[in-house]
Amino acid sequence: MTHPELVLDLVAKLEVLIAEPIDAGVTPAGHRRVIPITGGRVTGPRITGEVLGIGADWSAVRSDNVPVVTAQYLIRTDDGVVLTVTNTGAFTAQGIVTTPHIEAPEGPYAWLNDAVLAGTLVPLLDGARPLGVSLEFHQIRVK
Repeated sequence: MTHPELVLDLVAKLEVLIAEPIDAGVTPAGHRRVIPITGGRVTGPRITGEVLGIGADWSAVRSDNVPVVTAQYLIRTDDGVVLTVTNTGAFTAQGIVTTPHIEAPEGPYAWLNDAVLAGTLVPLLDGARPLGVSLEFHQIRVK
């Protein structure tokens, strides 16, 4: 038996803006920095809307020097639905790959509750100063 082919379908592109990180010190999870999320925009074939200015990335640099991200924030879609995003990932030699999970209320976005998603993350910089991150969320499906 052969495994089915997997396909990635773009769900949305996000630009998430941030404020100054808060250094929370060295913890058992690593050196923790909390990065407040201040807003942003979501565009895409399946979701459009705004990133609300509530939430944060609770990033850490583990003892093996690998940075990891754990962000939680809200999206308000253009049709008024509030989605809760939890996005985790790690910096690898190939780039930053994430596993977003989006929680949705009953209605047109309920399919997100069971969707298997993969994401990529690229920092948005103004010179050396971080402004936020650019993300792409893709749904993984069987062809």
